[in-house]
Amino acid sequence: MNKGASIKERIYGPQRALTLSSRIMVLLCDELGLGRQPKVARLLVHEILEVVEDTLLTTDMMQPGQLLVLAPEIGQGSCWSRNKLEDKKLKAVRLDLIVSDDIDRFAAGEKPFLVTRRRIARMVRQAYEQGATLSSAQLAVITGYSSSVVCNHFRRHMKATGEVLPTRGIVEDIGSATSHKKQIVSRYLTGESTSEIARATDHTPFSVERYIGRFEQVRELVFYLEKEPNPMVIARILGCSQRLVIEYLELLHKEKSKS
Repeated sequence: MNKGASIKERIYGPQRALTLSSRIMVLLCDELGLGRQPKVARLLVHEILEVVEDTLLTTDMMQPGQLLVLAPEIGQGSCWSRNKLEDKKLKAVRLDLIVSDDIDRFAAGEKPFLVTRRRIARMVRQAYEQGATLSSAQLAVITGYSSSVVCNHFRRHMKATGEVLPTRGIVEDIGSATSHKKQIVSRYLTGESTSEIARATDHTPFSVERYIGRFEQVRELVFYLEKEPNPMVIARILGCSQRLVIEYLELLHKEKSKS
């Protein structure tokens, strides 16, 4: 480097530090006591910048009618089993709140609740495709309906179409959302493969295998029990919900009646 370039570097080079990453680095080192751990501080700066970049989108990245929300990433379990919702990893997802098809259906005279149901199902799928899940509570906040109304839309959509919506309750096995497990096992009993079931129900092959494995545990316990199986006892032994055991016992009863 020649002398002129060296002087210019001394004059202008420090301007490289006038960045958001430098501001965060100073905060971590001076305010949070990481001055003696610069490697840790730099790693945290990198992670924070990734979160900021993923969350703060510019207006040209959003389309009219779209909504940007933060939702829990897939695969972290329920809020009650480990951490609170505020402790979960969140992902920024873009949802189509209004699309031209919605307007066309309104103009064609379709009942508003059907358009709403289709809109809710669309946003659930979009979040799942981007690696996150939406709960009935979050969709209630988005749509302005109560959580119970949103859940009713879930049930009616799945009953009408046979599609298992990848909501947070279903994907993370939260609460009483066991109907999808019953559907998965029903498909298994008709001879469908794990991959076929996974594709049809928007589940990973690992999840499908887990549900089938639990069902086989129930089947085996029922086989060895001499008296009428008690759902409460089976649920306690296997560490699952009594509601799920009852659904699996119903499937076993149907299977026996066929044979």
